Amino acid sequence: MLEQFASDNYSGICPEVMAYIEKANCDYAAAYGEDDWTQRAADLFRETFEIDCEVFFVFNGTAANSLALGTLCRSYHSIVCHELAHVETDECGAPELFTHGSKLLLGKGEQGKLTPDAIAQIVTKRSDLHYPKPQAISLTQSTELGTLYSLQELRDIRTVADRYQLKLHMDGARFSNAVAAMDVSPAELTWHNGIDVLCFGGT
Repeated sequence: MLEQFASDNYSGICPEVMAYIEKANCDYAAAYGEDDWTQRAADLFRETFEIDCEVFFVFNGTAANSLALGTLCRSYHSIVCHELAHVETDECGAPELFTHGSKLLLGKGEQGKLTPDAIAQIVTKRSDLHYPKPQAISLTQSTELGTLYSLQELRDIRTVADRYQLKLHMDGARFSNAVAAMDVSPAELTWHNGIDVLCFGGT
């Protein structure tokens, strides 16, 4: 059998998840996230990330990224990302739709990684009222090329984000791979180093 790692949408449900879905399907529960199963799952995220965070469950990564960026930006804002970032190359305009028109401003960087210098260059390119105002930075971790933003790189990007008052979004479709490859905790790879919003791929 050929393994397919192209997307979280490709894979089937692992047996443990299917078993829990069947277990949850045995009785009545309140709708719209008010059930015990959702509460327990959200609490496990809080435990894993070592912080009392808000947790929202959505259908897939495109929905997660688009809704997250939609909460950070208004129509006249822009989002700085690498030219190969997932939000640019794989989501068919959904982030722009859910932000009601926020423009993606594309930066360069080796190995698919955005650099502080590239961010600063984009943010300071224009300051007139006709240009979409930079509001957020979106990083893909692991990148579309399979590379990783180190903890120091995240700190450096947080520094430039603070300088220009930008929010920091992490597209984590492959977040678990990054945690395993770097041998760090999920907290270290996110809020300890300035990530404001993480979209966690959960298939």
